[in-house]
Amino acid sequence: MVCSLGLVGLGVAFAHVGVTEADKWASTLGIFATVLGLALTAYTAAATRRSASHAGPVDRVDNTIEGGEFAQSVVQARDLTAGGPPSPASPPAVAGRVTNTITTGRFHGPVVQARDIVRQPHDPPVHDDGADPSPGR
Repeated sequence: MVCSLGLVGLGVAFAHVGVTEADKWASTLGIFATVLGLALTAYTAAATRRSASHAGPVDRVDNTIEGGEFAQSVVQARDLTAGGPPSPASPPAVAGRVTNTITTGRFHGPVVQARDIVRQPHDPPVHDDGADPSPGR
């Protein structure tokens, strides 16, 4: 709203002083607006770069299931890797805390709760027949 009123006021002032004088004022205001925009851009870029470099790795992951009915496998983990161990060029696993919580729910398949899971290519596939794996049932 303030910007709109400012632009209307500028338009009225320019119409009052004439085209030649308005051109001079517009050029002067344009230079100031350009310098201000450049300074704000530089400041924003520096602030973004600074915050990204201080962000660091995620040191906490919380996985939570609060109710529901699950017919297949349920996996709660931080990192899932399929196909083999990480290559020597990949970054090492980041230390940190992982919390996997189930408060309520019905599970008709296996439940896996872990921090990091690496599935090797030669591992047999997991089959879920829906049977209850609990002893005595």
